Amino acid sequence: MVEQDQLQRLTQIYTVVTQCYNQPLADMAVNLPQCQLLGYVGGEQLSVAQVAHKLGFSATRTSNLVVDLCKRGYLKQHVASNDRRRRYLALTVQGQQQLDVIQQQLPDILHKTLQELYGAAN
Repeated sequence: MVEQDQLQRLTQIYTVVTQCYNQPLADMAVNLPQCQLLGYVGGEQLSVAQVAHKLGFSATRTSNLVVDLCKRGYLKQHVASNDRRRRYLALTVQGQQQLDVIQQQLPDILHKTLQELYGAAN
């Protein structure tokens, strides 16, 4: 039945995408949204709200990601010198090391993941 086959493919695609978003990628200790967040913070000084906007996530979801990454020693927050109400994110030494691993390994992981998605779609 065609509908069942299509539903099966869609379920396979959803499973792959969900795993990327919720589980650590390959040998890395972070999932895809955490990789994105570390990459954004590594590139420029950003607040949690700015990171949320870049990710397309709610402030609450982004804040949860930030809290987790801070607890794990990858991020730190500091108060802006010109506005004490605003906090900016920065990578720690450990966070920069993790970002280096991400930048080295993520292209291959994404390529493999996209191949899985193409296979599930066809």
